[in-house]
Amino acid sequence: MKPTLFKTLSVLALVSLLSPLHASTEILLYPLARAFGGPSESELVKCRQAFQQLQSNLGTSRLVVQPVLSQPKYSPENKAVWRQDLAEALRREIGSKSGAKLEAPENTPVVTPTDFGHNQMRYLWSRAAEYGKWVKSTHPAGDYVLFTEVFAREGKVGAIQVFVLDTSGQLAYCRLFNSHQFGPNLASQGDEAIRLIVKHLFDDLAKEPKKIFPPYGVG
Repeated sequence: MKPTLFKTLSVLALVSLLSPLHASTEILLYPLARAFGGPSESELVKCRQAFQQLQSNLGTSRLVVQPVLSQPKYSPENKAVWRQDLAEALRREIGSKSGAKLEAPENTPVVTPTDFGHNQMRYLWSRAAEYGKWVKSTHPAGDYVLFTEVFAREGKVGAIQVFVLDTSGQLAYCRLFNSHQFGPNLASQGDEAIRLIVKHLFDDLAKEPKKIFPPYGVG
């Protein structure tokens, strides 16, 4: 780690421990969150509003469940595969927990490849922006669109990204998972990853919007 970055992180960590006001800590850490790929607070405000609408409306909405993107080596140079079988598993699992009308898309998303790199959070938000552009340009039939990505190496899942956008292209929910959440042995075959995704989605729908999209990206 470069000395300047180390000093910055040390100072910010110290300030967060000493600050008597949590809001002040969030603001102080905001530049760091942005440096690591987090969105602006103005965008987070829109996300919280959209998430609140999702909480209220999902049960009576039309949810377009896109094929699940499988990208074995996490890089745009490797061929991405859109898996209908996993989308069907998603629809089954969501259907067991919600009254939402689940729809299969007529076309597969065509989005600009995004380099995964070494920063999953930056990838998450960059990818959300690409999906937003696609939704705005194609106007899929439905109220919400679910995009899910399950990336694996040697038969084990390494990274999962989940996005729900309304059909204006506004992000209403996003979440990343990696071995910190599911360990090193989550199989890429079968429905275990799908069950994890759906469980967390519905657990999160019971939370306050600021828990899902923390103020200033700090939380």
